[in-house]
Amino acid sequence: MPHLFSLACRKGLILSLLLVLLIPAMAEARRGRKAAPVQGASSLLDALTRPAMGTAMRASSADLKAEAVLGPGESLTLAELSGPGVIDRIWIAVEGADTFWRDILIRITWDGASGPSVEAPIGDFFAVGPGARKNLQSLPLVVHSQGRSFTSLWKMPFASAARIELVNEGNHETRQLIWELAYRKVDALPKDSLYFHAQYAQVDPPTVGAPMTVLRAGGRGQYVGMSLVVQNTEPGAWGTGALRFSIDGNPAIGPGAISVLGYFGNVFGLGEVDGSVQGTTLDEGNRVKARSSVYRFHLTDPVPFAESIELLLDHGIDNQRSDRMASVAYWYQDTPGVPFHKIASGRARRWKAPSDAELALWERSDELNSEVLSAYRRSDFDAARGLLEELLDLEPQSVYASYNLACLYALNGEQDKALHMLEQAIELGFTELGFARHDPDLRSLHEHARFRKLVKMNDPVPAPPAGK
Repeated sequence: MPHLFSLACRKGLILSLLLVLLIPAMAEARRGRKAAPVQGASSLLDALTRPAMGTAMRASSADLKAEAVLGPGESLTLAELSGPGVIDRIWIAVEGADTFWRDILIRITWDGASGPSVEAPIGDFFAVGPGARKNLQSLPLVVHSQGRSFTSLWKMPFASAARIELVNEGNHETRQLIWELAYRKVDALPKDSLYFHAQYAQVDPPTVGAPMTVLRAGGRGQYVGMSLVVQNTEPGAWGTGALRFSIDGNPAIGPGAISVLGYFGNVFGLGEVDGSVQGTTLDEGNRVKARSSVYRFHLTDPVPFAESIELLLDHGIDNQRSDRMASVAYWYQDTPGVPFHKIASGRARRWKAPSDAELALWERSDELNSEVLSAYRRSDFDAARGLLEELLDLEPQSVYASYNLACLYALNGEQDKALHMLEQAIELGFTELGFARHDPDLRSLHEHARFRKLVKMNDPVPAPPAGK
């Protein structure tokens, strides 16, 4: 993001472009995601040297005498298990409409509780986002066959009973639905066993000035992760706020406030990448209608709580952005829980994806960004300016193309054009006014009254450091 750096004119503009434009590496990442090395594999293998408790059991769609079909408005119980036991693996394969990833809910209820401890759309539960045919290779969750084959390896102990079901809140029936559960019957669970929970939350639109509630739970337990999907309703970066933990009613205990993108492990542009404990399954950039899907699992660093936990997510600085946001929080606690809020309806969960034409336009824009970067690298600033102008013809809402054109015009002494493009960038959502006030590329505008008003420069401009 531009406000992270203050550099000399040409280098500043080049690095600004690297950070704020959709550079070709992102496009390459979308065409073929890289796989991050698996972490924690040795501890998993070490566990195999000790006897596992219980008797291995299985429940699957093969137990049915007819093909399983899940129609609109119907629910289907995959298994009802008697305890005590531990579910080790849930595998579900489903074929059908692209909306199934948000239409079909997975619900799991422990020990006859009054409500489910797990309730989430199947795509969000498995961290692959809304209607996105994506694969995922993490330690607790695996998705294959371009988003049609889902495996959960979360350990799920239960004392007396477990019910696993799917609910279709969409308009189409499944064309193929098969599943298998691997679990163990045990004589008794350890006294300190905790129940697995996963809950979906959505804001569309979020409340201005108030963060999104990702998780609110009471009791003793530990938070173990989160998946998040965002769809831009305005241009620009959505991850500029903070993720805020309150443990046992005290925000000063535990992780506190963490930058959103820092929490998910990347501040220099997401890029689609599989990781064992964190990654990005979908990255369409920061344009309007673009979608992002990220996840992080605390397998080696769970966040414990003794009485309660609350997790709040900012939507931009001061909670001023209007982007659609949906999350699944994963945690364990000592009692079967009920949802902390009513889940959004199937229709409300069904976000409209970018069209093929829009995706093609974005790809061409990415190519132009690559050409812009090449022009800067060879110091051909006239060519770079022409390419940015072409880019704005394709995408008139591009915030950072507008800002960087303002920088180019200012460097070339074209003050009126520079001020016009800066004003346009701000109208489109550019908020890094502190960076703009001190950007050396805009130094020729510093004494201009219109510039000072645009960037709210009421104080004298500090003198540049000696030697600069």
